[in-house]
Amino acid sequence: MSKNSSLSHRLTNDLRRDIIAGVVEPGAWLKTEELAARYGVSANPVREALWRLQGEGFVVANPNRGARVRTVDDDFIRNIFEIREAIEPIFVRRFCQRATPQHLDRLRAAADAFAEVAANPLADFEALEAANRDYHAIILEGEFNIPAIEAMDRYAGIINATRAKLPITLSRLRQRINQHHEIIEAIAAGDAEMAARIAMEHVRGAGDDLLSLMRQARTNGVRHPRLAEPTRAARKAPADSAS
Repeated sequence: MSKNSSLSHRLTNDLRRDIIAGVVEPGAWLKTEELAARYGVSANPVREALWRLQGEGFVVANPNRGARVRTVDDDFIRNIFEIREAIEPIFVRRFCQRATPQHLDRLRAAADAFAEVAANPLADFEALEAANRDYHAIILEGEFNIPAIEAMDRYAGIINATRAKLPITLSRLRQRINQHHEIIEAIAAGDAEMAARIAMEHVRGAGDDLLSLMRQARTNGVRHPRLAEPTRAARKAPADSAS
């Protein structure tokens, strides 16, 4: 790895951390010269870091005006989950066509593992999402529509970082557990449309839960709640990991 590449990776991590911590506030302009001076690097690593963070959704590029820290508002969340609602049922329908008894056994084991973690009163967001990713990863095995997976992935980091800062809702946890098993039983019965419908409801429930918690945070006087640091796995996880 070249020196500039190493610097840009380090800067990407540092700038992401500062955006998440609220040191660099939502909506703030990100000027190359100022960032270079602040972090003690040249302009090129800054440009590369901003490009990476734009890909992760933390930064928004404005043509001829520069880049800004994304403000995660209700419209942004609704738009992302609308995309997920369209894509996730497609993945589930296709999984129904290729699912073997071995796939179903693994999916049941993953659903049980998630339920076990959810039953632990000390479980945190990271533990829950690790178990949740294991479940959804099985459905994506063999999926050939890579652009669709990339579309799901693109904003996974910022969605998970936003969700991780907010409380875990017990009613939503129970709903997630039930829907995981309902999807499995529909697949086992060969009912692809039922499985797809439950998958859509699964994603919609995640979006509604996140929007509700964001509204509660605003009501409690937190205008821009700081994001929680996503783990490396969370940043690379499919976007549905928040569902």
